[in-house]
Amino acid sequence: MNLFDVMLKNYFDEKMLDKLSRVKILLIGCGGLGSNVAVMLIRSGIKNLTIVDFDEVDILNLNRQNYFLHQVGEKKVLALKDTLFKINPHANIAAKNIKIDESNLDELIPQHDIVVEAVDNEFTKTLIFKKAQKHNKKVVLASGVAGFGDCENIKIKRGKNFSIVGDFVTSINEKKPLAPKVMAVAAIQADEVLRMINELE
Repeated sequence: MNLFDVMLKNYFDEKMLDKLSRVKILLIGCGGLGSNVAVMLIRSGIKNLTIVDFDEVDILNLNRQNYFLHQVGEKKVLALKDTLFKINPHANIAAKNIKIDESNLDELIPQHDIVVEAVDNEFTKTLIFKKAQKHNKKVVLASGVAGFGDCENIKIKRGKNFSIVGDFVTSINEKKPLAPKVMAVAAIQADEVLRMINELE
């Protein structure tokens, strides 16, 4: 048993530790939400994580995304994978530098137990939700993460196999995304993933 696993024994019972080691998470989008969700999930003991994005780290990302100045210009999935391995080098992290579409979602989603949606595009959000439902997979989504000073408006809406986190109002087309609110929503998304894992048989 490695030191990271020994550390986790301080926080979870054996049953939950077993679930954390077996569950397979698909994280789509490695920006403000996704990069922060990924870090929290790895810190929480997730062992099998697939991260998906097609973008590169831009200096404008650094106000809220879990990247560093020296990573500007790198592929997000590769930069994030490097950061995650610094937290737990024993995790099984697959980095896919691809743009999501209907065909590759049908290929990716069935291989995983829980899907985390962390994208900006509304069409892609809806597509991820529909594909997760089609394949009977649990999915955690976000809606409304922009602005600041109103984190008390963040809510969770739950349904069969899904959770949606956000204020359900603010759009990045109207307000700027900033670290406090983005990271608050990301933290709740990660927490919802842990709740879903705990409910798995």
